[in-house]
Amino acid sequence: MGKERNKGVAAGVAIGAVVGVITGILFAPKSGKETRQDIKDGASRAAQKFEKQARLLQAEITDLIKKVENQVKDKKGAVAKKAKELIEQAKKAQAQLKVVAKSVKEGEADDKDLDKAIKKAQEAKDSLAKYLKK
Repeated sequence: MGKERNKGVAAGVAIGAVVGVITGILFAPKSGKETRQDIKDGASRAAQKFEKQARLLQAEITDLIKKVENQVKDKKGAVAKKAKELIEQAKKAQAQLKVVAKSVKEGEADDKDLDKAIKKAQEAKDSLAKYLKK
């Protein structure tokens, strides 16, 4: 429960920071050209942050997949089946995250799509980590 609350607080802080930056940019005494450049630079920094988060999450998922595979390589039955399902879900989420991150970078998708893909990948990562704790 605490982990979920921390995620909510972090998301609220991030949203507040973005709103604050945008408000500051829009009300700053600058020319239209300077303001547009500031907005463009801010969007670029945000995209880079999301890309970094996506790359880190993909690396963490890859590591967890290897650990789960090693843990169940000699097991059979329901345990092995569940592990394989979790690994498949994680690989799909990882692949989707990669596609969406690339699409955002190329301007074919937006941050909302990337945020959704990051959340799915985070859920898959959490499922793998929970499995390993059993």
